[in-house]
Order: sequence, then structure tokens, then C-alpha cells
Amino acid sequence: MPEALSLLCRVSAHPESRCWALAWSPSGALLASCGGDRTVRIWGRDGSGWLCRAVLGDAHQRTVRRVSWSPCGLYLASASFDGTTCVWKRQEDGFQVVATLEGHENEVKSVAWAPSGTLLATCSRDKSVWVWEVDDEEEEFECVSVLSAHSQDVKHVVWHPSLQLLASASYDDTVRLYREDEDDWLCCATLEGHTSTVWGVAWERSGHRLVSCSDDRTLRVWQRSEPPQGHVMSPMSPGSGSEPSWQCVCTLSGYHGRSIYDVAWCHLTGAVATACGDDAVRVFEEVSPASPVSPVTFGLVAHVPRAHAQDVNGVAWHPREPGLLATCGDDGDIAFWRYQRPDGL
Repeated sequence: MPEALSLLCRVSAHPESRCWALAWSPSGALLASCGGDRTVRIWGRDGSGWLCRAVLGDAHQRTVRRVSWSPCGLYLASASFDGTTCVWKRQEDGFQVVATLEGHENEVKSVAWAPSGTLLATCSRDKSVWVWEVDDEEEEFECVSVLSAHSQDVKHVVWHPSLQLLASASYDDTVRLYREDEDDWLCCATLEGHTSTVWGVAWERSGHRLVSCSDDRTLRVWQRSEPPQGHVMSPMSPGSGSEPSWQCVCTLSGYHGRSIYDVAWCHLTGAVATACGDDAVRVFEEVSPASPVSPVTFGLVAHVPRAHAQDVNGVAWHPREPGLLATCGDDGDIAFWRYQRPDGL
């Protein structure tokens, strides 16, 4: 029987450096990687393999920790430990920096573009999350809100797949959700349950659930509670007097040997992939409930123990090609995998 997760190819992406994170362009034609060598690298298909199409250097003075594409695929944002976020624009002859966002007091740990393309979020070791308004025509970025809901280093930010609802993960063991309220943004929910640093979060395609990964070696699946019958409630309705509540409906423990650094929820297949400090990549699938009242459960369906020579830092599902997974690690490599859902699920 074929392995559920098979290696397609491996490239030395950031030699003699860590590769921290990956981001597919909206079309899936390009993959961006970033690393401890202060560069962002752009990868494209070359037959059955992948070729480096561009090296984006000279903009950051320290490690580049995260990258995020704009929904139109024209811009790429990079977050760096030098305290800045750079916005790159695709040109015919490569990429050019069109904006450098400054203001965070310490390392910028993550950056995320909203699905609307009109907002950008950044977060930092300075414990804050910043929301930036994007003016595409002028290529200007204005900070419209500084959110200080977390009490520690903020590791990751990610937008809801369709709403202007933002999630952040922190060293303070929590996940926070934010929405716009009149002329400002506010923290509308705090998800508590992890017992150590929350490294990352990922939304399910519907946006009704999200998954978080932690230093406590667990995954937690959080689900938005439906409002009482007859009560109209929306996370986008400021001043409604009642916020949606989020509950942990599933905790996956006992599968990971060390910290889980990243998680990705595939919007095409529903599979959940994890990057772990034990050098392994794992894939989980939701188990069909026996009845409508059965608890939510996920099962481990793929496990590659030595996926990378060192810690695995990032996982990213291809946005258009079901089952294509890219991973990166402290070994500086990017690995490309084919995931095939096991029979009987």
C-alpha cells in the first residue's frame, strides 16, 4: 500500500541557514520562502522539480520570519526580526520594495494579508498586533489600530478566510480574535486552554473553526458556537451587544514529541498538517461522526519521522492542487510532498 505522504523532491532553499516559513501565491504558481540569511526566495516549477526564480535580499538586516502574498498576487509582505515589514511588488524583471512598514519596538514575528486585500496585519515581540490599511493605487500603508490584548510576545497572525476577523497566537498561551468596531479594532474573543506558547493558528475553509498548535505538544480545534435560535449575531456586527463564543471541541495530544511550530488546514481536502520540533511532518483527518451528537475527533493518517534533518518550522498546502504540501526546516531545505488520503476514511 502506498505511503499517505510521499516525498516528491527536496531543494536546498537557504543554505547554511534556517528556513522559517513558506507562502504559496494565490494561483499556486510561486512559493515564497524566508530564512535566517535575511532573504526571501521565490520558487517556481521546473519540470518535476522546483527552481529558485528570484532572491529578495538587501531589504532586511536580520532574519525574515514570515511572508504573505496579497490576494491579487501582485504584492508580497515580509516580516523581519529587524523590526520592519517590507512590501515587495512583482515586476516584469523581478521584485521591488514599494513600502517599508516601521513602528514595532522589537522583532516582527508574522505578517498576514486580509482576503479583501485592503488590510494587512503584523505582530511582534513587543506584545502588539498592528492593523494596516492598504491603499493599492498609492501603494501606501497606514496603521489604523495598535492592539495590545496579549501580555507576551505575539508569534502569529492570520485572517479569517472571508471575513475581516483576525486571529493571533502568543507566548502568553492564548489565541485572540479581533474585529472592527466603528473606527477602531477590538479583541472580541480569547481562546484559553493551551498550557504553553501558542506558535500558530489556521482557519478551516468555512471559517467556523480554527486549529492552534503549541509548545505544549497539542493541537486544539476551536469552533464558533451557533447563536440561540431567533437571535441574529455576526462577528462583523459592531455594537450587537453579544459576541460569538468559541469552544475547544477537540484536543489532539500524544502524537508530537516536541513543540508544534506550525499548522496548516487544507481548504481543498480538509486535511491538517503540522510542523514539529521532533523533525517530523504529520497529517490528520477528521473522523466522520457516528451521530450528529458525537464529539469531534481527528485521526493521524500520515507521519514522516525524519521529514527534515532538524526542526520542521513550516507547512503550507498548495491552494489549487489537492494533496501538494510544502515543508521547511532548520536544515534550510524545502521539501515537497504528495498526500493521498488513505482508503477507508
